[in-house]
Amino acid sequence: MQRYLIWKSGPGPLQVEFRRVGEAILRPSLQIVTPTGSRPLPREDECDIARFALSDDDVARVLAARDELRPPCLMLQCDAFLGLACDKRRWGWSIRVSRAGTALPCHDLAGTPLPLRRDGFTRARMERIPERSAMASSHQIFGLS
Repeated sequence: MQRYLIWKSGPGPLQVEFRRVGEAILRPSLQIVTPTGSRPLPREDECDIARFALSDDDVARVLAARDELRPPCLMLQCDAFLGLACDKRRWGWSIRVSRAGTALPCHDLAGTPLPLRRDGFTRARMERIPERSAMASSHQIFGLS
């Protein structure tokens, strides 16, 4: 999966959902990054899904000033930890951006639409925890249009 993704959202509040794939314990965080700084978004956990809510103002902040050299974006950072019962070292996630329960379309920087699963999540992005380590980290940057 691409490291940079664009969701066609338009204005209005959004929900970003992050689903765990694999056996590792994940700690995702999402923040709005602008040229003047960053602001973390609160996370709500429910089983294997972490949810982040973006208000009207949050979405407007990310949509603003798209012509700048460093336009605002959303930065997803995820740390993975091996649990005691993990025997596989693969971990990953899927993302869904939705408004009022309806998944929004996504594309890469070249404008190619990304296929979404029936439930609106992206295909899983899989990583590997290095040998002799119990932790790994990865990130994904995405914007709104």
